[in-house]
Amino acid sequence: MLTLRLTLSAPPLALLLRLLLLCSSAAVGLLLLSTLSHALEHPRHPGGALSGLAWCLVPLAVTARLSAALGSAAPAPETRGGLTAAGLGPLRIALLAARTAAAPCVLGSALTLLVCVRTGADPAHAVPPSGAVLGLPLPGPSLPLPAALTLLSAAPVLAATAAAWGARESLPPARPPAPASRKTGTTGRETTTSRESATAVPQPAVPFRKPVAVLGSTPTATEDADAAPQGHEGRSAAFRAGLATGLLLAACGLLLARLAAQRALTGTGPAAHAGSVMTAGHTPADVLAASLLPAGWLLAACGLVLAGPGLLALGGRLLTNGQPGPARLLAGRSLAGEASWSGRPLGALSAVAAATTALTLTLLDGAQAALPGPLAALAALSVACCVVGTWLAVRSRVRDSHVPLGDLLDRLGAPRRVRRSVTWLRAAVLTTVFVLLAAPAGALAALPPH
Repeated sequence: MLTLRLTLSAPPLALLLRLLLLCSSAAVGLLLLSTLSHALEHPRHPGGALSGLAWCLVPLAVTARLSAALGSAAPAPETRGGLTAAGLGPLRIALLAARTAAAPCVLGSALTLLVCVRTGADPAHAVPPSGAVLGLPLPGPSLPLPAALTLLSAAPVLAATAAAWGARESLPPARPPAPASRKTGTTGRETTTSRESATAVPQPAVPFRKPVAVLGSTPTATEDADAAPQGHEGRSAAFRAGLATGLLLAACGLLLARLAAQRALTGTGPAAHAGSVMTAGHTPADVLAASLLPAGWLLAACGLVLAGPGLLALGGRLLTNGQPGPARLLAGRSLAGEASWSGRPLGALSAVAAATTALTLTLLDGAQAALPGPLAALAALSVACCVVGTWLAVRSRVRDSHVPLGDLLDRLGAPRRVRRSVTWLRAAVLTTVFVLLAAPAGALAALPPH
């Protein structure tokens, strides 16, 4: 009942994310059932079914990422505060997020099962596919019901696990316990440590000096002052390594896709036989999965995802270089702080934009390119919708994290133009990073030739 009430009273963004999760789960279930149907049709050639099943992991992983973003963004911070006050601990909140994410996935899998069941079939023994209704390649023998249910349960189980993990990661750290009160004498008066500290005489300010180890002191007492700079340096090193690795993977992926397209065009690669089995200008999913083109695309997309946090952190550091004003300083610090949150979703969004740009450029140039089949188009559309939904959820979380900064500026009496300048600077850096990732990849990406 609590899950239903939270779902019905959710804000529009949370409802949109749940709708995207439902559609993505249905699409993943349809892809898995199509792979099972292909395996039953060609029992002597399991390689095509295995490759198709492996490529189904991509939309399944993106669906899990969307579920994790939903678990971290919903319920809202105000609702979480009320749930915590009502006695729900971190574990119960994680279980609630798992149920909230699993409900639309179960509904999507049920819709897929209903679509694939024909009237008059015996559901106790088999699930006959009816791909003629949707124009999907699902002919052949009936699908065994246990196998179909096992495949359809993959998306809800993985989504529930990812949502629980995202809810646990987004929970605020536990506060230290309050100091115990103590009674003095027989008067019953209580004196707390906080009250003593509040009435203590303030000490004069002294210049900061690096603590020096003295005889009898513990090593951690002298190393705590250097913990924050060391953590910042470690995160900067991780961002630089991720940026270098991501750019290298993106370059290798684009080169691999280009070589695969050239080999398919000259008739010397594994995708060279795609033209002989094309029907009405569409590439079958099994032929496309067997080629090196999707491998190159996937490698380039992984590179863009890895390079996103590094580029975003670099943009934030460039804003704070020199002698920055208040707006540049606040914008740069906030971008560097949120790079670990929104960097990878921004890279994934850039990969989707790069694929769209490559397809648009190919169509505008009038070049002949093989259009994807219905299954490949369904998988691509599912991945794109999940990536956009994840980006929206992450931006909602980042916007909530900026509320204390805005309140602080209001209390300090800062003019409105400072907040507007910070917002515009952040938007400009995000747009620049997005264009730097999407434009070169879209211009250099290769599509399967006709």
